[in-house]
Amino acid sequence: MKESTSLGIIMGYLPADMRRAVENAGSLATLTELRLNIGRPAALIFPDKILYLTSHGTTASANNLSCVKCTRSDLDSIMDSITHYSFHSHITELKTGSIMLENGIRAAISGAYNQDGLITSVTGLSFRISRCIEDCSRELLPLVSEKCGILICGGVNSGKTTMLRDLCRAVGTRKKVTLIDERNEIACTANGQICNDVGALTNVLSDCPRAKGIVTAVRNLSPDYIFCDEISTNEDLEAIMTGRGCGVNFCATAHAESMEDLNQRTFAEGLIKTGIFRYAVFLAGASAPGRIAEIRRLDEDDTRGDITDSDRAWRSSRIRACGQAQK
Repeated sequence: MKESTSLGIIMGYLPADMRRAVENAGSLATLTELRLNIGRPAALIFPDKILYLTSHGTTASANNLSCVKCTRSDLDSIMDSITHYSFHSHITELKTGSIMLENGIRAAISGAYNQDGLITSVTGLSFRISRCIEDCSRELLPLVSEKCGILICGGVNSGKTTMLRDLCRAVGTRKKVTLIDERNEIACTANGQICNDVGALTNVLSDCPRAKGIVTAVRNLSPDYIFCDEISTNEDLEAIMTGRGCGVNFCATAHAESMEDLNQRTFAEGLIKTGIFRYAVFLAGASAPGRIAEIRRLDEDDTRGDITDSDRAWRSSRIRACGQAQK
């Protein structure tokens, strides 16, 4: 995916005066988001800074009188364009709060929801660029050869999804992979087309709840590996144990900036006890998205006595029980 193409797609949805302002903004090679809210300056979000559009360039101050502000007319025009003048034909997407566009661009919508969970009055729109960094996961490939689970951890905007996507691409060229893309942020499927390369052998389940997708994949798609984003609940853990009991390995992400942070997550104890994930990969953070800071081998805790014999027995019984339940 070419970033220049992504920016060109976004600009094609903008009103003429706003498009000219973006053209005058200078280098946008690392742009991750264009954020528009009615009555507020149009904001350009980068990994390390936030700038605001002016008619002749950018400024770091939202109070600059030359800032280009988004109007009701601007937002209505953009919404007409991205929905192809058929707002109600996108009801399913509007209930989730975003519309997937070409090249993996997500148009995230904010506004007032009605009692049916549908946005009826749009007040803001954010174009989010899905960024692929090819081979950023190269360091993790030897771990995959061990046929073990890998948990990619990091904070907000640290590149967890980017890392998972590239690893899925690499593994999915040589093994049978199923990608559970619950929020459609990894493969970025739009109009039936998978926008990002996630591997020639990879089956994609888009907009599918993780737990349901994992069980569906195990039953029907015979994967060697299952990839999924942002595991966070006990339901996710139960589904993962079901898959592992059937011989499937997992690569997933979790929101945690350090081992200490991971240990504080309610689902983490079960993840570590089961032994499904042998490695936890911690990313450097928002200032260096997609960069690995530490690879931690979780089962090394055995040598420190942190995992007891009862933990090991629990691990084996849970995986065995989930596997038998799946047969």
